[in-house]
Amino acid sequence: MWSEELKKMTIEHFGDFSETILKTVAKGKYSYAVGFDRNLYITDKAEALIPESEKDKRYFIFTMDDSRKPATFIKAYDFIEDLVEDGWAID
Repeated sequence: MWSEELKKMTIEHFGDFSETILKTVAKGKYSYAVGFDRNLYITDKAEALIPESEKDKRYFIFTMDDSRKPATFIKAYDFIEDLVEDGWAID
């Protein structure tokens, strides 16, 4: 779905600027989200949205509210490559 260049850029630069704005395509339509790398930065609000069963993971994706802040938990990943394989990329 995404170019190899965009996938590589996502893996190399996820979290460079605190939260990361991400995109994915489902049913031909773009969706946007905000992602965090816990080892680099995560807001208290985002941390509070993570289910207990996912708290040991490193990468987190949330829906965004109008101010691009985390609103709802989407998914957590242990590895950035899994996040990219699931179709997420830096916007």
